[in-house]
Amino acid sequence: MKGVEGARKRLKISVPHFDNTSLIKQYDKTLIGRCMNPAGQDINALLVMFPKIWKVEDRVAGTDLGFGRFQFDFVEEEDIEAVVTMQLYHFDYWMIALARWHPKMPRDFPSEIPFWIKVLGVPLEFWDVATFQSIGDALGETVEVDLDYGKIKVVVDGRKELCFDTTMDFVGGEFHGGDEALISLKYEKLFGYCGTCLSLSHDQEQCPLTTKSPPKKKEIRELPLARQEDIARSYKGVVINGEGEQQVK
Repeated sequence: MKGVEGARKRLKISVPHFDNTSLIKQYDKTLIGRCMNPAGQDINALLVMFPKIWKVEDRVAGTDLGFGRFQFDFVEEEDIEAVVTMQLYHFDYWMIALARWHPKMPRDFPSEIPFWIKVLGVPLEFWDVATFQSIGDALGETVEVDLDYGKIKVVVDGRKELCFDTTMDFVGGEFHGGDEALISLKYEKLFGYCGTCLSLSHDQEQCPLTTKSPPKKKEIRELPLARQEDIARSYKGVVINGEGEQQVK
């Protein structure tokens, strides 16, 4: 049977050329989001809650795109800019990737998540932007360095495993003897990851490294309105106060 399926020719469809300029412009105020753990996140509830959290219920429309993705179409440019600035986001205690739509999106778009990361263990003689920049660049794309608080803002690829500790060596120059320093990384507002493989896409019970049988698909139920309001208040508190779980190393 597998041989027959492998030999089956896939239907390929070609779309004739047409002017899609106005169509592209129509989506210039659209955000595309991805639930990092779709099995544990209710997109229908998310589409209701997020506009309330953003206080734009009458100026945005949300749509479930399937495969764990969704979109929000905004009316005002300032609203979409404010929402992007508020990142990062989570829902149902798992992370959300969110980015502005653009043509020719890759299949796994969006997957990037901006984290503020507290860096512990940097020797004082190397406490410099160059050191923190090197750490951030190894994790993803460094956006900002805060030397006062020993933090870096890094856009990480949510498809890859998290890094909570690493080593650094310092070679060349005064006191650069090639010695290694153990560096610990603490992600702010981090919710939901696998304690085994450090993935953002599943919990430890569903980890392919430990699971022997296929994971059960989570039943998705419509939440009562009162429960939805509770989730919105709880989520908003997390966004404002910055509370989050963190792996204990």
